[in-house]
Amino acid sequence: MTADQTALFIERNEDGEFEIGAERLARRFGLNLDDLHAKTARGLVRSSVERGDGEDAGRWRLSFRIGNRRWRLTVREDGRVEDDEFSIVSSGGRSL
Repeated sequence: MTADQTALFIERNEDGEFEIGAERLARRFGLNLDDLHAKTARGLVRSSVERGDGEDAGRWRLSFRIGNRRWRLTVREDGRVEDDEFSIVSSGGRSL
C-alpha cells in the first residue's frame, strides 16, 4: 500500500477494531511523538468510536480530540475513509 492509499485507509486489528498509530495521530495534530505521549499521560487526548445504524450501517465515525482540535473520520466496513474532517471546536464540542 502506498502512502497515498494509507492516508485514505484505517487498519483493523485482530479484534476487528479500527487502529490508528501514534505516529499518524501525532502527525495529524502537528505534534511530535513525545508531545503526544505527554498529552496522553495528562489525559488530554480523547477518542470515541460510533457505529452507524439505519442508512449509516456499515460506517463508523472515529473522533479524536486534543484541546480545542478535533479530527473526525467516517470509515466504511473495509477501512476506507469516506470523510476526513479536522476542526477547531468550542468547549461544548461544536465546530467553530
